Amino acid sequence: MDSNSSGSDSDFSNDEYGYRNLDSDTHDKPAADGKVDCTCGCGTRRSCRTKRRHLKKLRERIRLNQVVQGQEYRDAVPMDVDQELEMEDVNQEELPMHYHHEEEWERSPSPTDDWHSIATPPPSPPPFDPDPPSEDEDGYVNIDAEDYREYDRWFAEDLEPELDEFVRETITEQELDSIKMAAIRQFGHISQRNYERIRYSFRDKVFLMTLQCFGTRIAKLSGVKPEDYDCCINVCHAFIGQFADEDKCSTCGALRYDELGRPRQSYQYIPTTGRFLAMFNNPSFIEKLEYRHNYEQREGRIDDVFDGQLYKNLCQQNIAIEGEDIGVKYFSGKYDIATSLLADGVQIFKQETATCWPIILQILNLPPRDRVQMRNVMPLCVIPGPNQPKDFNSFLEPFVLECQKMARGVEAFNTRTGRPFILRHHPILVGGDMQAIKHLEEMKGVGGKLPCRGCESEAIYHRNKRTYYLPLAEPLDPDNPAARTSSYDPLNLPTRTEAGMKRQTQKMLNAETPREYEKLGTKYGISGPTILDQIPSLKRPTSYPHEFLHLFLLNHFRDLVSLWSSTDPAITDDGCEDYLISPADWAEIGRETEAASASIPSYFTRPLPNINTQRRLYCGESWAFWLLYIGPIVLRNRLADKYYNHFLELVSIVKCLIQFENSTERIEQLREEMAGYVERYEEYYYQYNYDRISVCKLTLHALLHVADDVLLCGPVWTTWSYLTERYCREVIACARQRVVPSATIAKFVLQLSQLSAVAMRFPEVRKALLFGKSDAPVDTSSMECVYTDYPDAILRVPCLAGQFVYYTFRYDKNARNGRPAEMLDETGYGRLDFILAITLPANPRFNIESPQLHVLAHITQAEGAIGDASTQLVSYTKMGRSFVLDITSVECAVGRVETRAKKPNGEWVIVDRSEGLCQTAFHQEEQEFEEDG
Repeated sequence: MDSNSSGSDSDFSNDEYGYRNLDSDTHDKPAADGKVDCTCGCGTRRSCRTKRRHLKKLRERIRLNQVVQGQEYRDAVPMDVDQELEMEDVNQEELPMHYHHEEEWERSPSPTDDWHSIATPPPSPPPFDPDPPSEDEDGYVNIDAEDYREYDRWFAEDLEPELDEFVRETITEQELDSIKMAAIRQFGHISQRNYERIRYSFRDKVFLMTLQCFGTRIAKLSGVKPEDYDCCINVCHAFIGQFADEDKCSTCGALRYDELGRPRQSYQYIPTTGRFLAMFNNPSFIEKLEYRHNYEQREGRIDDVFDGQLYKNLCQQNIAIEGEDIGVKYFSGKYDIATSLLADGVQIFKQETATCWPIILQILNLPPRDRVQMRNVMPLCVIPGPNQPKDFNSFLEPFVLECQKMARGVEAFNTRTGRPFILRHHPILVGGDMQAIKHLEEMKGVGGKLPCRGCESEAIYHRNKRTYYLPLAEPLDPDNPAARTSSYDPLNLPTRTEAGMKRQTQKMLNAETPREYEKLGTKYGISGPTILDQIPSLKRPTSYPHEFLHLFLLNHFRDLVSLWSSTDPAITDDGCEDYLISPADWAEIGRETEAASASIPSYFTRPLPNINTQRRLYCGESWAFWLLYIGPIVLRNRLADKYYNHFLELVSIVKCLIQFENSTERIEQLREEMAGYVERYEEYYYQYNYDRISVCKLTLHALLHVADDVLLCGPVWTTWSYLTERYCREVIACARQRVVPSATIAKFVLQLSQLSAVAMRFPEVRKALLFGKSDAPVDTSSMECVYTDYPDAILRVPCLAGQFVYYTFRYDKNARNGRPAEMLDETGYGRLDFILAITLPANPRFNIESPQLHVLAHITQAEGAIGDASTQLVSYTKMGRSFVLDITSVECAVGRVETRAKKPNGEWVIVDRSEGLCQTAFHQEEQEFEEDG
């Protein structure tokens, strides 16, 4: 078909862009193996693409020899070869650009075809530029068929023999460039249009595949093949297992297929076995996987998930799959893989209700720094929206079946040792916010009389709000306020057990009617059996710890601030207490918080919005920093003393939980601190008043179980949702196609998995999978300098004047009285004015035999800033003397907050984050995402 007869001449005109016939083809029909006889007379069978390249090279060689040696060389070549080459040249000139031989012509897509079955068309050329090209650059106008044919060799259809050859052989540098660039496009969220612009603009320097060809080849190279399953269009359940034979949804009645027999909705599950096997193609990654095996458990320590009692108990048990003991203990193999299953619900579009549910695996065998990197995440599936699934079990069935297979063991090959071995995979933890865990664990939540998943404390139903609340103490009788009320002992709650939940679930399954089933479910707080119980390494409820980010930061502490500011929709007054902060004080708190961003190092946290007027902009990281460092400063004298001291209890609890290293003794002590905090919270804010019972949310009660979760499952940072939130952010960024967002997300997740598998074979590809500043290679720039005598100090020009630092040095107590030297340690805070790098000459008088380099820091002391600001409030009002110290005396940078909470004229309070706390965020570069269009 001639391009001029196209329906959109302005978009695809050959004359406009200078395109002519770009390809020539042979008239030989390929055999079953995809190969044809070469027509040059060599007798070799080649693929169509290889044949064209071979003939092209031969033609160029002939023409070159005609110039160098004359016509004699042509006489030595068989006539039929020359005629074949000339015939192809003739065909090239006569055939239009989009010509296809009749034997390769494919059926035109029908308007009623599914869009999945329509082949991806060649990308459109860049739009026409009305400005004339310069002499040195002709833009996209003067393109001839010869040079574009060589570049566009990737446009041809992928033949299986060539794909097999692509897998068997080591990929070329050009192919590696294509994979790396496509990976950068994938994770940088570069639109297809801009990718094609890059691909064409640099065609003379680098060969890049088309995205269609990249998808086909990376799938073949990785070996990762997705499994597609039908599901209800309203996302009630997947048509798997007991629902596999349904033609319409048994829950809502929606049809499974459309009028053409195609599924109306589907989701994609990505198997894990092949990806686990691919990990053992990378020797350096295998070494990292040995972290679990080499981890040394220390008595009385709780520093990682492998110190938790849950993991220790599993190591003493045999693997039992559906009641069958296979005679092998959990994690008896050096490379047995432990993972945590993470899930979260995410809103795809702003101002819309469409949601989806990404589910991923986190590999716990890796060191803590590596297990939280996005390139090491293992996506499983994304349950499509727009509604919440009514039967999570059906969507998880492929994962459960694969886990049972992996628990028995699969044969793998270790490239580091050169030996085969049996690989097993055991999920041991399930993480997510309360909403996700409610679905995964099949719990009722606040819709049941026993809403807590950790204990069987009975909740109180509020008639007006029509939900259950869970205070420790029952509300007082308004007719007899002096009467005593019954209360649960916070240190001795009726804990849920695995055996007890199995009995309750079995009673529900034995119910004779659906009404009785629901009645028992409400009584026990259980929705039904969870399919995750069929994974032998998961135990309900001990494998489902409470998650730190959503529990403490995004729920409980935010609710506490709402009470102080009287913005809680249910509780607008302070009852018989006095905890409200005046609007004028809140305005000052907001201004001081916003102004503090200018004097706090950017490494500490992102800029903090005004907490009074822009509280909706606060994320988990912002809430954590405000809770730990800003709140204790700006709330002094503005929040009444007993409530302020109660707030400091919460600060101490959070700091203890996010310590990198901890002891079981400290966690046991934390249980008592948690119990006291919750009891005082109820006294101050609940006041045992039935009308105020809504402050006793399930998130408050869950605090009582956090210490036990740490002892069972390890520190809170092993299961918190910062990694899940970052992954969900990537999912949202790729869902720019509003018509079919689920398909776009599924494609992104699949290619993420495929690229990760390929990266295990080719380390160069892993460099293209870097996420965030912490993953980027660190090299000094031309503006930075590192002296060999000071390897830990990187000096940069220009220096940021006025940065406050924490410094230490030693001084002589008797320097002025002539007594023998008595050296004392001194610490302090001050302003780093400037840095000097000087070389002192040799001086025998002072025993300096050769010139010595000294890097010195000029510091102005913050007068009165005495103490350790990481554990207490340290403030100052004016600057003191200046002095010079060696640069090694500067320990770290600190921040400052100016406040008038205590002194009317204001003071500066030091923010020191040098204590051994985890960062409550793993930094990721902020970026704007392009939209495909």
